[in-house]
Amino acid sequence: MRLFRDLLLFFVVLIPCHIYSQSSYQVGTSQAGIEPDQSLISLHLGGYGAPRDGRFTLQWIKKGNVPEVTSMGGLTGVLYIVSNNNILFMNPSESKSQWIKAGKSKDIKSIAGSNGKLYAINNQGELFETKAQAKTKWKKIGSVDRSASVLATTDNKLFAADGNGSLWAADLSQKSIEWIKSETVNNIVSLAGNNGKLYALTNDGLIYQYQTGRKDQKWLKISYRNGITIKEDIRQIAVVNNRLYGISNDNFLYLGEHRSEGNLTARAIAIKNGEKTVIIVNVDVCGLNDTFTGLVKQEIYQNNHIPASAVFINSAHTHFAPVSQNWLTWQEPNQRPDSIYLYSTVRNAILNSVDNALKMMAPAELYFGKGITDIGYNRSLKDHQELYDNSVDVLKVKYRDNSESYLFLTACHPVFSTAGKLHYTISANYPGVARKLVEERTGTLNSLFLQGTAGDVNPKDNGEYITGEKLANEVIAVLGRPMYKIEGPISFYLDTINIPVTPWTKEEIATYKAQNLAKPGDIYAEKNVKWCDLMSKYYSDGTMPSSMPVYVNTLNIGNWKLVGFSRETTTGYGLGVKNLWPDKLVSVAGYTNDVSSYLPTHMHIDAQTYEGLDSFFWYGMPNVFPRNVDDIILNRIKSLNR
Repeated sequence: MRLFRDLLLFFVVLIPCHIYSQSSYQVGTSQAGIEPDQSLISLHLGGYGAPRDGRFTLQWIKKGNVPEVTSMGGLTGVLYIVSNNNILFMNPSESKSQWIKAGKSKDIKSIAGSNGKLYAINNQGELFETKAQAKTKWKKIGSVDRSASVLATTDNKLFAADGNGSLWAADLSQKSIEWIKSETVNNIVSLAGNNGKLYALTNDGLIYQYQTGRKDQKWLKISYRNGITIKEDIRQIAVVNNRLYGISNDNFLYLGEHRSEGNLTARAIAIKNGEKTVIIVNVDVCGLNDTFTGLVKQEIYQNNHIPASAVFINSAHTHFAPVSQNWLTWQEPNQRPDSIYLYSTVRNAILNSVDNALKMMAPAELYFGKGITDIGYNRSLKDHQELYDNSVDVLKVKYRDNSESYLFLTACHPVFSTAGKLHYTISANYPGVARKLVEERTGTLNSLFLQGTAGDVNPKDNGEYITGEKLANEVIAVLGRPMYKIEGPISFYLDTINIPVTPWTKEEIATYKAQNLAKPGDIYAEKNVKWCDLMSKYYSDGTMPSSMPVYVNTLNIGNWKLVGFSRETTTGYGLGVKNLWPDKLVSVAGYTNDVSSYLPTHMHIDAQTYEGLDSFFWYGMPNVFPRNVDDIILNRIKSLNR
């Protein structure tokens, strides 16, 4: 009898626990910063093809005055300058460091440091070296072309340049100095090197960057005096401890740093039920391409055995993050993202946020609610303002200790501001503002924003803080109302819908190029010429695409369905998918896994709006989608019934 009673008690205790474990979820969230390292000196912000000169992150912070300077160089944490026929040095990291005399300059016109030695050239082209010490003792080791006026070192190589576009390089590991000549930019007044890169400052205030040791590299502009965030007339540059320093024409020392609001992140939420786990990631970049996200998903699978179809990578689409895609028809700084920033900073942040979200998983219940907002409007189809999905979708994660995390989704371009200092400032834009306000006002440590079908939706208010405040208020309002409990199993799918495309003929491309070459100074014509050159290359390489893929990532988490479209998805797709499942909890995102063009509907194509025509040239696509692209995609989604 006692045995029967003990067994009965065992089952009474066990059964509720078993039922709870099957109907609840394991959930974890995490985030990692994607602010660029200061050693990257200056990066270009993505999202706009204008202004032509670019939007760079570098700004100068005044550190103090300096004596009159002829040249500046850096070595082992110390700045050296040539001033009034003397060599002076100081440690710029010390707040009250003083300039100390190290010796005479011997008619020196440029200096550079490497491996414990200073190198110098004089007006006769003679090359000298000295050990870094309190008193310099110069030793002649060779010579260089007398026209050379500036020196720099990096990766055990010595570089010299003149103002006429000539560059000489010598290997310092060899017994004797042997120069190899190449080309550089014109009008260089100062040269610096660091981590395999050269930085050239011209007399009109431009700074160029060059990756040494690569034959396919060319000098790329990374900064200029834009009159807004950079007004200083910098005449000398040097790199010390991976930081760029400058000296102005009026003898002030400056430290270069990225101008930023400091809120770029990659955020992940991991949700598990039974044996299946899905990962939802949002990254504060303008967009990512499928090659990059494919590599990231492959690493997630190798590390955690979670398939690519279960990993949902959404870009917030802020126009104020460093370039993260190849925009081949834009100005050169837009054409290639900084590889260290993309494949180290962004990639590592995504992987770390995913790994930590998985490690942080704990039993939790999920709740879903919807609100509405008026932060945006349909910028493209102005006679159809009903085509704006104003819903705010909110997922609440409630843990057993009553702590909470949130995911929220809405559709609106993060495009503040196109004027003033903010135009040159790294920023997560209104999604960052909304996240911060939600977290502060609810006490949660982590919230995640997803960008909806915002391809044709712009903000209606003037400022990221107004829009962020509105969105945060509605998210909090939704959390304060009754919400649907999410229950049930998890499933996930990643489908590819290949849309046929008819490329322009070679003759059409040649005619279009000629028409645009006749418009010098027109930034749009310049873009079109680059597009024609790209299409001609596709023809010559035999790589002209015959279709353009659209990826549809579907996550079913119990009775909540999250659908993510690739490309800059317009409103019609979000509304269309929701109409397919009117009785279900459905959220629709764009900018997911790949942002390689706009995804317009037939209405945009008929009206030849930016989304339906000109944007395809900006994105370097072979043509616009066929008119019935929305029918093809929505019918395919309906038939798949994921």
